[in-house]
Amino acid sequence: MPFEIPTLPALVQRAAEDLARAGVDGVLRRSDSAVLARVHSGGVFGLYGKLAWMARQILPDTCEEDMLARWAQLKDVGRTAATRATGAVSVTGTTGILVRAGFVWQAASGVRLVATADTVLIAGAADVPVQAETPGQAGNVLAGSAVSAISPLGGLVDQGVVAAGGIVGGTDQEPLERWRRRVVRAFRVQPHGGDAADYETWALEVPGITRAWCRPRWMGPGTVGLFVVRDDDASIIPDEAELAAVRDYIEAKMPVTADLYVLAPTLLSVPVQIRMDPDTETLRGLVTVALQDLFYSEADLGGRLYRTHMSATISNVPGETDHTLALPAADVVPAANELPVLGAITWL
Repeated sequence: MPFEIPTLPALVQRAAEDLARAGVDGVLRRSDSAVLARVHSGGVFGLYGKLAWMARQILPDTCEEDMLARWAQLKDVGRTAATRATGAVSVTGTTGILVRAGFVWQAASGVRLVATADTVLIAGAADVPVQAETPGQAGNVLAGSAVSAISPLGGLVDQGVVAAGGIVGGTDQEPLERWRRRVVRAFRVQPHGGDAADYETWALEVPGITRAWCRPRWMGPGTVGLFVVRDDDASIIPDEAELAAVRDYIEAKMPVTADLYVLAPTLLSVPVQIRMDPDTETLRGLVTVALQDLFYSEADLGGRLYRTHMSATISNVPGETDHTLALPAADVVPAANELPVLGAITWL
């Protein structure tokens, strides 16, 4: 059975009773045993708290961030760092003008974009490769957004626009709990020199990749299909550059005998129809969040998503009295390359 830490009032009462049994109150007319009991119990209570904190640091699933970093070192599971968004800025000016690496533009959102290579204007225009000055998702900028040069350059128009494709690829530092799950997974799933779990582990080490599924013999003997998504992006489907980044990273670790295919899953949107009792905006919001969490945790590539689990999730939302789940009418059964995602919710 778990060890229960006494409360501070219980410790005070215990100390007072111990002092009373020792006859302290009978020694002096105005005894200070009550003060002594409180001071002593306060110190003991602090020690109990310290022991409870130490107990949480023993295992990686409960420890704090600093200790989690120590656990991560034992399994070489580094925390994924934030990355800078990249793209290009379209500028105009005098033909032959050289825009040197390090030249800076600023978007209306405050994001500063730094040129990463020397670029010469040809026919009065050029697309200058840039990257966000600050790493993270905040550095992503939509295509067509206006930018202004921080310092003037003779012959170059101060105003430019973000080129087609936008400034993309910026990712934040890996959230603490997601990192914790990878550390715990490293202890549970032992490396086997290139089995299915190893490919998923390697994929999750790539910045921005949040979920991965390995399918052996995807294109026949000797082939490996690896499906990945990026849940923190506006679209969870990675583009070709992001898929290539995963492939390049894994090819440096995988067995040389395998033929790797890094793919994006096909999203299977699952529309939902619900009649709620009571039917309030607050309860609708809570149900939506609960269903989003369910799809994130249980939706599997090519795996059945049970309708009963969706209904149970709705029932567990605080404040729900009763509900009718009209859609989906049965379990969701995706194809081998499909990933179920929560579609539009219709409130009946």
